[in-house]
Amino acid sequence: MITLKEFQKIFKDADFEEADLRDFYRSVRKTTVLLLLGKRSLTEIFQHEEKCQWPILQKIDDPDLPLYRGADKALLDAFIKSIENEKTLRKQKKQLEKVKYWSALQGIIEERAELYRSIFSFCRKDDLLCEAVAERYKRIADRKTKKRRAAWGIGIGAGAAAGAAAIWYISKKEKK
Repeated sequence: MITLKEFQKIFKDADFEEADLRDFYRSVRKTTVLLLLGKRSLTEIFQHEEKCQWPILQKIDDPDLPLYRGADKALLDAFIKSIENEKTLRKQKKQLEKVKYWSALQGIIEERAELYRSIFSFCRKDDLLCEAVAERYKRIADRKTKKRRAAWGIGIGAGAAAGAAAIWYISKKEKK
């Protein structure tokens, strides 16, 4: 995978803040990891796309920009088309049902993630690292879910016990 410095060199002639490019670069990598987790991470993927990627993507949708010199023509065309598809989808957001909109956006993000893998020169080592990080995220999320369920079980158990005690007390009181 290309390094952050190599990535920033590509954008040296473009008018972007260094912090924005850094956030974009890291967001692409994190999106790749989160996509491996599946549906449980969609909210976070959408947030990353909205906050870190979309502001940059809107500014680089012109294939004649200097940063695209020497780029693979087919890859560039697919990348620009994905940006145009997202622009069109975002314009139609109010007319579409929520489920259709978010499903379409998910499809665009997944398609673009594959393009990022080529653009950012992901190798087998990068794939293995992303899979390992995704597995760690999954274990952490599973632990949190297990703790939350246990807390709910305790809460429900305590509530049921209190309810049973109240019913017992009322029934004893009525018998007198």
